[in-house]
Amino acid sequence: MTDKELNRLAELLFEKIMERQDKFDTEYHEQVEAMMEKGFIQDHGLTNEEYFVGELARLQTILAIYEDKEEYEKAAIILKKIKKIAKKLGINGRI
Repeated sequence: MTDKELNRLAELLFEKIMERQDKFDTEYHEQVEAMMEKGFIQDHGLTNEEYFVGELARLQTILAIYEDKEEYEKAAIILKKIKKIAKKLGINGRI
């Protein structure tokens, strides 16, 4: 296999992984929305903002770990999630 073919294979694999991650992200956000509609978050004493701030902190910690380990593909996925939550919190320009 040539380098060009190997690079193309790597690109295809990465695209497939990102497609699957997008699917999982969508499912995750749908589950969070469903929990909010059912009052799950409020039942546990959290406002929506408190929940998302906690989730943002958790994801930023994971992002730092991936960056330290130089696992940049995983870090990119986490950063995408962080940006979605930041947008919900109205702080997307600061992330």
